[in-house]
Amino acid sequence: MILNKKFIVCGGNKGGVGKSFIATAVASLLLTDNNAITLIEADPTNPDIARRFSNHAAVILADISDRDGWISLLDELESIETDYIIMSLPAGMNALDNIYSLLKRTLESLKIDLNFIFCLSRQFDSIELIEKSMDSGLASFALNNIAIQNGFFGENEKFDRWRESKLRKKWLEKGFEESFLPELNHRLVDFLEANPMPLHLLPETKKLSTALRLDLDDWLNIAKICFASMISDPLGNEQFTDISELNNYSQELTE
Repeated sequence: MILNKKFIVCGGNKGGVGKSFIATAVASLLLTDNNAITLIEADPTNPDIARRFSNHAAVILADISDRDGWISLLDELESIETDYIIMSLPAGMNALDNIYSLLKRTLESLKIDLNFIFCLSRQFDSIELIEKSMDSGLASFALNNIAIQNGFFGENEKFDRWRESKLRKKWLEKGFEESFLPELNHRLVDFLEANPMPLHLLPETKKLSTALRLDLDDWLNIAKICFASMISDPLGNEQFTDISELNNYSQELTE
């Protein structure tokens, strides 16, 4: 049992880095372990979260394009009873100068622990934007922070810009985590787009081959390890703090 509610936010301050997909993975893992969750749909232009979870969990629509929208969302958080709350931030929401102090104090008052996932691509601007989060964004006061190298953009070794950057060093010196999440099979991604639902329920449609079902199981096992510090780990898997260890384990599962 967790002591405080957990507010898990997926950000990256730019579009196209996989924020809603990562939020989908986290929410699916929590549902797999029978956790009650509430999802915040904060992207009215592309409401992937609402499409995938509206029939499977509580979903709240939020417009956080301005300060009043954030305050309305904080009002909603006060009435949420589930232990886990998951939200994917729209692009451009990582610097929260106008709401920073109120957001921090409200979460503390409500005994809600902020957990932040920064979704990385291989581009320079994605890496550079992580500094805003450390200095004036959610990472600056979150209880747990994970920088996720999204395997959609390439294998682990292709993230050399991140590995060699001063910002990665700064991130790790603050005690924050990093992890690599391999790309989900493109056929599974295409199937999800055509059949919006939590990831762990895809096999229940009976439309996936045996190989694809097993491949999804392997990928979800890896994802459980990536996010182990933020979610309960029903498999009791070892938590890898070294990204090379996690990558080796990922290769073992997918061989």
